[in-house]
Amino acid sequence: MTKTKKTGVYFNSLEDGDKVFYFSYNDITDNKKKKWIKVGKYSDGIREINAFNLRAEQISKMQHGEDITVIATKKKREIVTFDDLAQTYFKDKNSTPNRMSRYNIHIKEAIGNKDIHKISKETIENLLKDVEATGKANQTLSSIKELISTIYNHSIKEHNLEIINPCIRIKSYKIDNNRERYLSLLEIKQLKEAIKDNFLVTLFIELSLQTGGRFETILSIQKKDINVASGTVTLKNFKTKGTYTGHLQKEFLESIKEHLQKLSVNDYVVGYEDAHGTKLTQRQIQHRIKPLLDRLFNSGLDTKDAKNRVVIHSFRHTFASHLAINGIPIFTIMDLMNHAKIEQTLRYAKLSQENGKDAIQGLYR
Repeated sequence: MTKTKKTGVYFNSLEDGDKVFYFSYNDITDNKKKKWIKVGKYSDGIREINAFNLRAEQISKMQHGEDITVIATKKKREIVTFDDLAQTYFKDKNSTPNRMSRYNIHIKEAIGNKDIHKISKETIENLLKDVEATGKANQTLSSIKELISTIYNHSIKEHNLEIINPCIRIKSYKIDNNRERYLSLLEIKQLKEAIKDNFLVTLFIELSLQTGGRFETILSIQKKDINVASGTVTLKNFKTKGTYTGHLQKEFLESIKEHLQKLSVNDYVVGYEDAHGTKLTQRQIQHRIKPLLDRLFNSGLDTKDAKNRVVIHSFRHTFASHLAINGIPIFTIMDLMNHAKIEQTLRYAKLSQENGKDAIQGLYR
């Protein structure tokens, strides 16, 4: 245990370079027995001042009761809201539209105007319970919690904000990312038949099924990204902030040739008529496609049954699954999916027709 310059504050160094802060005090209600209180890790935004203030508050409560705390003796300060922290984070990090949308939809209304010093662990837990009550899956809940925590930690680490991140002790959500559901050839045919009279939805779904691009990637395709001669499309990866190449079927390119000719070079391919200069939001597409997928494929399934429900992300899963079914090498699938690690792609290997059966028959002969 290493003593800091703050009275009664100590830390332990961990093997990974992190450190854990503690404070100690003599408990006058227990024969002045020395007590040790663990505050938290440096990586979670805990600093010496946090441990020092908590120690002072503990001693004040012990000496004077619950009505007198350190907070009561502090000078009045300017109120900083959570939205202040959020906007600083989005500006500094040049955040993706998806993260900003998640903040605006699920977080801003609930705690955006709250004083950051009055947002507790319970405040965040209640926010998450309210979102869960709307039927959102654990993946969404985990993303919301992660974003709130990241916004706090950014100001703590980059702007020297002296506060304890209230997300530190909130439970983690169990997430199964191994979504099993993909569309069969018959289901793809059924889906295309259902959308044949809706050009906007057809564009989005065809681009999704032919490239395996993520939601925001498909919405971000502009006319300049499509090379009709080579049959390729430049796709944006918002996770890595890079680009990669996708391929489009000749029949599809022929069917949208007239559409592309009407667009300006920077227009978005998937867009409202006469408004292609403005990129659509995920919500604008979601409310058109989700009811259709629910009617065709999700009847009777629980809203949290992620393994079996068909959602927009299932188009990406369908793309990779059918590549594997058609015997495409796993490293080629990795490139087409723009996966960062081969482990992300190996989940599709089990769908390959080449399962070793034929190889074994000829082994040692």
